[in-house]
Amino acid sequence: MKYEIKSVSLEDKDKLYKLLQFALYDGSQYIDNDINKQCIFEYDWFDNYFTDDDRNAYFIKNGDEYLGMAMVNENLKFNNGGKSIAEFLIMPKYRRNHIGKKVAYDIFELFKGDWEVQPMENNPIAYSFWKNIINEYTSGNYIVKNDGVEDVFIFNNK
Repeated sequence: MKYEIKSVSLEDKDKLYKLLQFALYDGSQYIDNDINKQCIFEYDWFDNYFTDDDRNAYFIKNGDEYLGMAMVNENLKFNNGGKSIAEFLIMPKYRRNHIGKKVAYDIFELFKGDWEVQPMENNPIAYSFWKNIINEYTSGNYIVKNDGVEDVFIFNNK
């Protein structure tokens, strides 16, 4: 399936927020994250993706169809500089088609340098996904450190 990665503009902020809700819902079975009184999952740093230079948000699209989204920031646990996958969603309909793998590779290629990827705690599916992706992408040239709660995959793609 064809796709493109498009930066999210301020005009499409609400669309990203809706996709983020799907990602947070999907992950809520693994972590303590409940909806608020307005029946939404809160995300304290969302607006920062439209004001801060160290955050980037992308839609994954096929024409007018939304396949998912990715959010990248510089909130690192172990490196002094680099990028981190903050949020990543491929809509369930498109999973198992290797789109997630291809998109992850493309996102990594957008930013050369140090990377940290921290799969959601207690989510064996996300852990396996990222471990396999990073192992293949780096040809096994990565390390894993634990921040006291969960593992962080660390690599450099320069």
